[in-house]
Amino acid sequence: MPRPISIQDDVILRAAREVFLEKGWDATTSEIAAKAGVSHGIVFKRFKTKQALFQNAMQEQSDWGQTVPALLDSSLGRRDVETTLVDLGTLFVEKFLVIIPTLMMAWSNKPENPSEAGQAITTGKERAARALQAVKTIAAYLQAEHHLGRIRDTDFEVVAQAFVGALWHHAFLQVMLGNGQSTLGKERRYVKRLVKAIWSGLGTGGNKRER
Repeated sequence: MPRPISIQDDVILRAAREVFLEKGWDATTSEIAAKAGVSHGIVFKRFKTKQALFQNAMQEQSDWGQTVPALLDSSLGRRDVETTLVDLGTLFVEKFLVIIPTLMMAWSNKPENPSEAGQAITTGKERAARALQAVKTIAAYLQAEHHLGRIRDTDFEVVAQAFVGALWHHAFLQVMLGNGQSTLGKERRYVKRLVKAIWSGLGTGGNKRER
């Protein structure tokens, strides 16, 4: 019976992500192994090449497929819509501040191996599909709240796209101009301003705000 794997891949990937973001492509697998607390040989046993390790480390690790629908489903018809959007937007900004640096690193170090390049393209398409699904999930939530009479009717898909797009752009500027250094309170204040601007076209005037 084979021995169980005592060092999980996510430990190596977490270490690789940190080292690559700090040192770029010049980071060595020896440095990554030391960061993960494993031998150099184990790194190459799990990931055959440095490029394969890099691509896996830079991939988005997300459970949004469950998190976003769960948050919105539990809020539908119950919680204040504005507050729900602020909570959701804050979650998005926090995630974007992590995702954007890894994407920039991945885009600047594209693989030369055809099979690895093909995998990178597939990963990019999958990430885009997840982003589109998040927009559709938010739009469906807003549509459902409208059916309950809690917000006005409008083009909810466009509202959802504008909401997510503004959050992404804000996070991108934080990464580019502020080295991604921010605080939860600061980001939540921005999200509240964004939701307030959107709310001018959604609010019915009768939905009590929670602060």
